[in-house]
Amino acid sequence: MGAAEDIAEALAPTVRAAGLEIWDVECSGTSVRVMVEGPGGVDLDAVSSVTRAVSGVLDERDDLVPAGHYMLEVSSPGLERRLRRPDHFARYVGSRVAVKTTEPLQGARRLQGILLAAGPEAITLELDEPGGAAGRDGAASLSVPLSSVQRAHAVFEWTSPAKRTKSPAGAKETG
Repeated sequence: MGAAEDIAEALAPTVRAAGLEIWDVECSGTSVRVMVEGPGGVDLDAVSSVTRAVSGVLDERDDLVPAGHYMLEVSSPGLERRLRRPDHFARYVGSRVAVKTTEPLQGARRLQGILLAAGPEAITLELDEPGGAAGRDGAASLSVPLSSVQRAHAVFEWTSPAKRTKSPAGAKETG
């Protein structure tokens, strides 16, 4: 099976024609997983349409996948999407991310915090402490070489509903 990058390159014009872009391509065994996104998200109709178009391209390209012997999955990358490339990280500057490194950095392989900067060679994180305070061993931020990133993903943060500041309707104040 062709490399994920080759598949992404072959599929990019077809996906762009559908008004979407490829976020990532994963290949495992005979499975090809294509994650797509668009402005405002991706709905089921868009996924269905692009799946048919992508399948047609792959059916014609035996150099990318074994003819008739692959399983295709097209989906959204999701809220806690995997971050692999420098452009993925660049889109999430200012957001919370989780990173697992190949070797410990400042004594830890699992890091989480706000992504402060993303470049072609490294990212900079404002680290979280278990209690929520920024910084680990007194350092507020840490540069992580992309070559040391084993796995990284965006972290979805639930926001709690705003507390009611008005009194219930019909309530009278006493003084």
